Amino acid sequence: MRTVLANQLSNVRVVSTDGREVGTLQNITLDTATGELQTIIINSDVQEIFGVERDHDGDVRLPASLIESMRDHLIIQPPAEQSVAGSDTVDS
Repeated sequence: MRTVLANQLSNVRVVSTDGREVGTLQNITLDTATGELQTIIINSDVQEIFGVERDHDGDVRLPASLIESMRDHLIIQPPAEQSVAGSDTVDS
């Protein structure tokens, strides 16, 4: 597994596997006990991403399990709408 420092993730462009521009990665949440990445927090100009609406801060929170790869930008896999809309995310 490739190591990526958290400060390298800030303001990284986020695109979906079908080529859509999703937004910019603003932050992440993780489980402090295991170090497992839980949530990606994306700033976007659109009202919703994959059926998940922006929160009170104007960001969209998606499960980290959607991440497909990370190079110059973060690539995420569009899920079925109901699986994301019904998922629990951790608030910071």
